[in-house]
Amino acid sequence: MPQGRPRALRLEGTGEKLYMALKLTGLSWGTREEAEHFTRSRRWLDCGLPRSVNTVIEDIRSGIAAERLDRYLAYFQMPAELFLDAAVGAYSPEFSCGVLKSRHQARAVSPLDPRHDAVTFEHLNRQNDEKYLHDLLRMLGGVYDLAVRYEHSDAWLLGAAIIGEPTDGGLQAAGVLTVGEVSLDFHARLFRWHNYLHVHYASIDNQLLGYMMTPDPLQSILIRHRRPFYMKLNTLSGNLIPAPEPDRSVIYALRQEPDGSGSMSEVYNARRDAVARQPLLTPDQPRYAAIMEMLARERVL
Repeated sequence: MPQGRPRALRLEGTGEKLYMALKLTGLSWGTREEAEHFTRSRRWLDCGLPRSVNTVIEDIRSGIAAERLDRYLAYFQMPAELFLDAAVGAYSPEFSCGVLKSRHQARAVSPLDPRHDAVTFEHLNRQNDEKYLHDLLRMLGGVYDLAVRYEHSDAWLLGAAIIGEPTDGGLQAAGVLTVGEVSLDFHARLFRWHNYLHVHYASIDNQLLGYMMTPDPLQSILIRHRRPFYMKLNTLSGNLIPAPEPDRSVIYALRQEPDGSGSMSEVYNARRDAVARQPLLTPDQPRYAAIMEMLARERVL
């Protein structure tokens, strides 16, 4: 009878791909524990991946152990086909793009994440517990028209946004804005801190990073009962073109009330198309009157 543990089933062709994925994500796996060593990655450990350098080296040399494939996929946020399909090579553009795309997603909005401090993390979690986020989603969930005015400008830029399910202690959101001839897609996370909602957002390529604040609608009866519902957000962000000061802007987000004609995703995509066709707000547009009404309300309040 053979002694010891049975040998792990190895997935042929995956070792070289693991090697490339580690290289592309900037992780090291040598005996020296450098700053980018995989053992220092919290996500790596959270995904249940090996702490042993020898285990990772063996996965590279002999192919990933079948029992660990799902954990690697969770870490790299990639479909299994990219690792298992023999037609997709480790050095192919398809595989490289899949790894780099997941790298951007894994780092989404993290540069402004305050949760590294244990006390701050606990405080943030108390304010954004499951019940609060459920109530906030019921209040805010949906598709929004955006009207953006930068400081020292009279022009209004148009955009679209969608606020969806809770994720990582907040609500996730996505949006698009056209500046000049450049269309910018954003991802964002909304969370409460005391009596304000805070929004960390970044462009998909993480080249443009910004921050928004607006009063928490759940703590204001006046905001909660706005019909149509809208929010005014004050924004500070980086620039598309280098400048001595950051961009400051005000955003009015007007929620589109559902009419039963499509899913939230379909409505959002329709608003994206409308923004692409006409990125500036002009008096001849129906949305112009709605924005002017919001401005009038703000002056009264």
